[in-house]
Amino acid sequence: MENFPAILSGDEVCFEHDAHAYIDADGATQRMSVTQAIKIAGLIDYTMVPIEVLAHAAARGRLVHQGAALLDRGVDLSEYEIPAVCEPYLDAYRKFCREMQFVPIPEWIERPMIVDIFGHRVGMTPDAVGTINGVLTVLERKATSAAHPSWAIQTAAYECGLRAAGLQIRQRMAVQLLNTGNYRLFTHDNSGDSEIFAAAFRLAAWKLKHNLANLA
Repeated sequence: MENFPAILSGDEVCFEHDAHAYIDADGATQRMSVTQAIKIAGLIDYTMVPIEVLAHAAARGRLVHQGAALLDRGVDLSEYEIPAVCEPYLDAYRKFCREMQFVPIPEWIERPMIVDIFGHRVGMTPDAVGTINGVLTVLERKATSAAHPSWAIQTAAYECGLRAAGLQIRQRMAVQLLNTGNYRLFTHDNSGDSEIFAAAFRLAAWKLKHNLANLA
């Protein structure tokens, strides 16, 4: 069995955005991501939502994430043409950053990683890492109309990966950006969340092994 570096990060990771595929150091092995594991394990299920609604929400979400990432990196968005549908969500993110005094770490904004955790190699791209009142925080941004309990499991996986990479994450949060220009903040402090992710990943891996799911 080939030995891979315990951590691949940033430009070391071959991450295919369109396919959401994390390719390991050999250039051929695809690794399951945090979000794929959560979906395959059944912690989230959007099969009842019409495809066109999902596609629209996903497209909007990608644009909002891109805009928020630029803000986190200190880029002036006036240089970009922002779709009107995205503006309230970005206003909500600006409001969150201002009111919570979130100070992002630019090099850890949407940085793809492949990390050894729980005895598995896992692909992940945490949305943002920064400080709130001096506390190092991993932050997940969500541009959705409803909150979901799986967000806590997602941030727990990211905390584990970031800790493996040497960042002493002390706080996990998700910020729900609303189309009203406001936001809702969720603090995830259940220490058992990481074990839920570990179990979800193992279940997802089992389903993949038995051809009950795929990474497409």
